[in-house]
Amino acid sequence: MTRRRYRLLTAVGCAGIALAVGLAAPAPLPVDGPILDLLVRARTALRAPEPAEAGPVAIIAVDEASLERDELAQHPRALFAPVWARLTEAVTDAGARAIGFDLLFTYTANRLSPDYDRPFLATLAARRERVVLARSARALPAPPFLAALDDDEALGLAEIVADADGVHRHVRRAYRAEAAEDVPSLAGALLARAGYPAMPASVLLTPRRHPEALPTYALADVLACAAQAPETLRRAFDGRVVLVGSTLPDEDRKLSSARFLRPAAAGPRLHPCGLRRLGPSVGRSASVPGVHLHAVAIDAVVRGDLTRAAPAPLIAALAALVAAAGAMAGLAWTPWRTTALGVATAAALFALATVALDHGIWVPLALPFGALVTMPAVAYVVRYLVEERARRRIEHAFGRYLSPHVVERLATSQAALRLGGERRDVTVMFADLSGFTALSSRVAPEALTDLTNRYLAYIVDAVEETGGYVDKFIGDAVMAIWGAPVPERAHAARGVQAAIDAVGRIDAARAAAAARGEVAFAVKIGVNSGSAVVGNVGTERRYNYTAVGETVNVAARLESVPSLYGCSLVVGEETARLAGDMLLFRELDRIRVKGRDAPLAIFEPLGERATAGDTAIARKDAYEAALADYRAMRFEKAADAWAALGDAPALAMAARARAFSVEPPPAPWDGVWTLTGK
Repeated sequence: MTRRRYRLLTAVGCAGIALAVGLAAPAPLPVDGPILDLLVRARTALRAPEPAEAGPVAIIAVDEASLERDELAQHPRALFAPVWARLTEAVTDAGARAIGFDLLFTYTANRLSPDYDRPFLATLAARRERVVLARSARALPAPPFLAALDDDEALGLAEIVADADGVHRHVRRAYRAEAAEDVPSLAGALLARAGYPAMPASVLLTPRRHPEALPTYALADVLACAAQAPETLRRAFDGRVVLVGSTLPDEDRKLSSARFLRPAAAGPRLHPCGLRRLGPSVGRSASVPGVHLHAVAIDAVVRGDLTRAAPAPLIAALAALVAAAGAMAGLAWTPWRTTALGVATAAALFALATVALDHGIWVPLALPFGALVTMPAVAYVVRYLVEERARRRIEHAFGRYLSPHVVERLATSQAALRLGGERRDVTVMFADLSGFTALSSRVAPEALTDLTNRYLAYIVDAVEETGGYVDKFIGDAVMAIWGAPVPERAHAARGVQAAIDAVGRIDAARAAAAARGEVAFAVKIGVNSGSAVVGNVGTERRYNYTAVGETVNVAARLESVPSLYGCSLVVGEETARLAGDMLLFRELDRIRVKGRDAPLAIFEPLGERATAGDTAIARKDAYEAALADYRAMRFEKAADAWAALGDAPALAMAARARAFSVEPPPAPWDGVWTLTGK
């Protein structure tokens, strides 16, 4: 309950932080701009855009090819007034709703030649209701042009203010000029001149195609068609808003939200006069001519294809939801799984934002993405602080009866701290100090306790050094487990090695005590492996971690077996099989223990297999050959072979075989020795 509570509180806290940040610093944030540019690019994968030729905008480009034509190359652009007059007449005669010049006419050629600009001025005066000239924040058209228009609404601001990162993503209806007055933008003035509804205060540029995919025609081609085929111009400009601007590589180029879109190829010729839709002005450049951004804004307004940002509170709520989910993942999962979830969530958010953008809604993702990155990290910090405290508590609680490295592993996996059990393959050892009853009558209780604890420590040290778990002390006996609480693949080999080490330590201590004339203990050990139910047994208030099942019962029965064979250690059949790759065993006998009907083969370890010499292997083979004769009821032969070996188990079996040779066991006989004790 405590863990669930702190996880819930952490998730709620992270969500609250994200919500507060979202409301205090409402979206969009500066980093949302680049993300929007990616969304604009991603949206092109959803559907093919409508043909640009069907749109309400067209552009006439002052391009390099036009300026190189003979009729234009002979004059500098400051002396293009006759050209602009012809162009304005041709475009308006072709049915254009309005024409706007994204060019600054701050110089009049009348200074060089009186009435040089007169044709253009006359055209402006005659068609002023459909013409808009550009101005800048600091400069107006020359006075003759202003006089010809005689209308402040015929001027539009050419500049577009970029975002903080230098990318142009908005075109406004009006901008504040130096005189502290609102000046219509070129796009806003053109829309008004064309008779369309008022432009919104700000148009978010999210074009569905590259800006230069809008119908763009070369100035020279338009002039040629005006003289040769006016009807061709009507097909290109009738009912459209037309902008005239420079597409030269070194003039008025701007980065925009369309910087990741691919430019369109040039279109086919519409007439032998040469009119055709131009392709990109500069290869695969990320920038576009400024005139095209005004055109994109006009196109969006006329089509009604406007994009609005999702409400800031909604984005804050989305960030809070993402923060809560990320925090819960960070509290429950590994860093790799949490990272994978974060990547999948980010991809899903990006996909949803792309679909929303296709429906005209911009979902700024910077805040949700930020929550997705930071809140799992916050959760990991909280998790470390809380669970490190729990880890120390577990280490303190288990440190009294587990080896330090087992405590450390257990603290990272707390499954063993729940009441109940699970089936696990384990190895169980029962070790009993021999001679306790005899010593109790010869040694004072305090001295006996100290001596018992010292000898039990030999067993415990051997268990813990091999990663085992001391389950309990039963008087002068020890129960230990390998393979639980934490899994251990080599549990059988580790259990047998611990038993061998315990026997060696106690034998050495016994010999040293005998040399000093002191009393000491011997030890009997039984080891068995197999499936058991391991877990906490008891009540919610008090329980003990242990193992139960037939594997444990057999191990307990084997603890008394070594005294029958004159050895200190016997292991069960499954233990010998599992540890056989590492240790050398010899089969001692097949026995039937109390509580188990099936016979059980018992084995004695002879040492590590890698270091076992030929002598040890020969003794193993000789013993087991005698055991085969014994089971075949060739008792005399078996007794002689065992007697020749001369070790304690062989002599014990030789005595039994000789007894059977005198009084054979009743037929039928299966060669199994039945234990009558505990």
